[in-house]
Amino acid sequence: MVLGEVVGKVWADRILAPLQGRRLVLVRVRPDGPDLVAVDPLNVGVGTTVLVVTDEAAAAVAGESTVDAAVVALIADPDATDSAPTTA
Repeated sequence: MVLGEVVGKVWADRILAPLQGRRLVLVRVRPDGPDLVAVDPLNVGVGTTVLVVTDEAAAAVAGESTVDAAVVALIADPDATDSAPTTA
């Protein structure tokens, strides 16, 4: 699994039949990873932090063996800490 930010939508001129009708997004892997194209069954927006699975896990999520990256979770605030705020 990788954590990343959705930086755009991907529009294909031609696409395999099993992928037709699937939403594709461009995800920039954090912190300095490569961009990847992922199937987006959650309909997330640009600027959203997401969790992406790859390889066999992505194929299982999408139900299609040609898929090698899929968005599986929306991360509300990746920089939040678990500790309560303190006051002076």
